[in-house]
Amino acid sequence: MLRGLDARGREDLAAAGRVARVAAEAVVYRAGDAASSFFVVMEGEVELTVVRRGDAEARPLRRSAAGELFGEEAVVGGRRSVTARATRATSLLEVPAAAFQRAAERAGAVVAARLLRTLRRAAALDLLRASAVGRELGERELELALDAVRHEHLGLGRALFEAGDRSELAWVVADGLVRLEVERDDGRLAVLGYVGKGDLFGDEEVLADAPRPCRAIASGPCHLLALPKALLRTLDERDRGLLERVRRVGARAREERERVAREAVLGTVHHALRDLYRMETARELLVIDLESCVRCGHCAWACEELHGVARIVRRGDKVVTRVEGRGEGPRSLLLPSSCQHCENPTCLPSCPTGAIVRDASGEVRVRESLCTGCGACAKACPWDNIQIAARPLDMPRPEGGVFPDVAVKCDLCHGRGESACVAACPVDAVVRLEPSEALPDVRALLGRAEGRALTPFAPSPSPWPSYVGATLAALALGWTGAALHGAGLVAPGRGVGLLAGSLAGASFCGLLAYAVPKRRPGWVVSLRARVGRPTGPSRRSRVLPALRAHLVLGLLATGLVLLHAPPPFALRATAGSALLVAFAASALVGALAAIAYRVVPPRLARIERGALLPEDFTRHRGELTDALYAELRGRTEVLKRVAEKILLPYATSPLGPLLLLVSGRSLKDEEAALRARVGRLLAGDDASDGAIAELLATPRLAGHAELLRIAVELRALPAARLLTALLRAGLPLHVVTFSVALALLVLHVGSVLWVR
Repeated sequence: MLRGLDARGREDLAAAGRVARVAAEAVVYRAGDAASSFFVVMEGEVELTVVRRGDAEARPLRRSAAGELFGEEAVVGGRRSVTARATRATSLLEVPAAAFQRAAERAGAVVAARLLRTLRRAAALDLLRASAVGRELGERELELALDAVRHEHLGLGRALFEAGDRSELAWVVADGLVRLEVERDDGRLAVLGYVGKGDLFGDEEVLADAPRPCRAIASGPCHLLALPKALLRTLDERDRGLLERVRRVGARAREERERVAREAVLGTVHHALRDLYRMETARELLVIDLESCVRCGHCAWACEELHGVARIVRRGDKVVTRVEGRGEGPRSLLLPSSCQHCENPTCLPSCPTGAIVRDASGEVRVRESLCTGCGACAKACPWDNIQIAARPLDMPRPEGGVFPDVAVKCDLCHGRGESACVAACPVDAVVRLEPSEALPDVRALLGRAEGRALTPFAPSPSPWPSYVGATLAALALGWTGAALHGAGLVAPGRGVGLLAGSLAGASFCGLLAYAVPKRRPGWVVSLRARVGRPTGPSRRSRVLPALRAHLVLGLLATGLVLLHAPPPFALRATAGSALLVAFAASALVGALAAIAYRVVPPRLARIERGALLPEDFTRHRGELTDALYAELRGRTEVLKRVAEKILLPYATSPLGPLLLLVSGRSLKDEEAALRARVGRLLAGDDASDGAIAELLATPRLAGHAELLRIAVELRALPAARLLTALLRAGLPLHVVTFSVALALLVLHVGSVLWVR
């Protein structure tokens, strides 16, 4: 391979390459690793193994002895398709693919073409052998395929073909995932299924000379091997059952992916399918369970408190999918803007100074001492998870210049033991997870083994026994206090009454202590470390146990207050009576806030298209209104009359948001109900569902689906704003009433002591 290079090319390779000595049975690289170099065996031997589509275990592919090459797929890009392991002590020459290509081009076009063609052919051979096709092809058929196959690369979202295109090629997926979709009658795209690594697709239309029945889109960076029509026909003529056998290989995995795709059409899985590349590459994805989240913002606040600049933006995509540890049904998840520590981060190679590194644990960090704030990493991130912010005065600067800005991204609270955002959540709604393992539907689409699944939302002991016990105890104390005070057997200033009052005062201090873990989660982590508790990467909230203890103590304190104080009808104009009223108000507001925390989030998640911050509602309403009128522009008169007579009154009805909340319907259910209503009004009240569907599919109503979606979201927006306000109003009112009660408690105790 190196004989055609000139002296300068060899010198460059000597400078760029390295010699590696590998122990017996040591792994050189694994399937799925990034491929940037190929190897020459100097001494020893390396065995390549592969888990082919349809196989459960790895099988030997080939062996490379002294003087032979392996890892040639680095020249064509993508990731490793096989695992390389030394069979005995081995010396290897590692050759960077980019350096080799530069050296080959310097040697001349003819030499470069010959060298690169040889490497690409060797790479195609290994990739074919690792695929479902390779299981069935003999050596002669493989040679035929190698003479005709060519490598193709698709970027995220690029189309391989459109519905109706001529069928001239079939493809084997060497790496990545290709989404097959069609356009429905209502203008939306429906996912038919996915083809993944090792699969053959497109061959049936080629052999039948039929047009493409659907559209094929890359769900992430894809590496494909294109097989021309002539090759497929030759293979089919040699062995009529060959391609059918290939299709059967991995049929179970394809059926599972198609099941998930069908659920996506029905609305039970959403968006995770549209950006499956993100789900595949993320290793520490920040996820907020919207059906538990109380929209308090403590995750972002804790991050800002710790780092000076919040590295979380609570805006992002909404995903509806199943989650390990959160029941059988799908959950509404928010993917806020925060670094997800990708397996192959695009920000890392874009950094001109090497400031971004990925350590052995997979954590991607910015070394501020090397960062110049150029913004290349922020531009390279596909999900805008990196910010450029002003550099703090105490932050180290790159040598040789003054750079006022620095790249800011989540570093998993590196060196601090736990993630502040996860630890600070009062309802355990925030978690870091690996979506390709922790989300069953994503795992099925990617063909991952079920035994590796993580449980990010591990179930904790139920708090309800303690809540019920504390409630019964409070009722018993209150009933006993009322009876004793009514009989004149107890007084607030002596005996049982005084003891109950003292315990109630101590409970006040205990209730106030809840603010410590809530406002200072980092202090709690440090305390846990000092007492010998584990402080590894946090998968749980550190505030939730304190919140539960706060609720239990609040119930007990209420019972103690009722035992200490006289009945409400005996109140007089004293500090003690005012204290009783203030405490009752604080307890009532706290109880209502706790109920809202439990009841409101799942209802809010059902009527949200995406999670909005309070300041977003007005802007979003304006965007929806603009989109509604833009959608009507150029439409038929029939559709405009439908919008004027039905959709606009529906969207602007004053009682509409309340009716939506009372119905308990989700946005999708409400959209279906509105569609049926429009159809009935147009076709007559006695129209069947089939007649409605046929009517709405007519060209006169083309574009109605998007109008329905906008109208439903306009009706839901005030309801979402109301529920968000209910969630956010409880805490300030509780703090104010509790503060008043605490001040009155000080006055009450002081007055009692002064009198004595």
